[in-house]
Amino acid sequence: MAIAVRHKEGQREALLEFPPSAHPRYGAPQLQSSQIAPELVAKAIASAIVAGWEPLSRGKTVAIVVDATGG
Repeated sequence: MAIAVRHKEGQREALLEFPPSAHPRYGAPQLQSSQIAPELVAKAIASAIVAGWEPLSRGKTVAIVVDATGG
């Protein structure tokens, strides 16, 4: 699953890619972004900034792969 995030005053997006769950259920509906804990998203955004995403800069969307804990 991936979530696109953008600072409300910024122009550059980050695409946060989360790994699939350890036990995928075939035929099950896909996970919705509203089902991801806000704390996990906040940690993933902080990890993206540490990895070099500058939300207030201009440029292409940055893809950041995070682990299951958002790190």
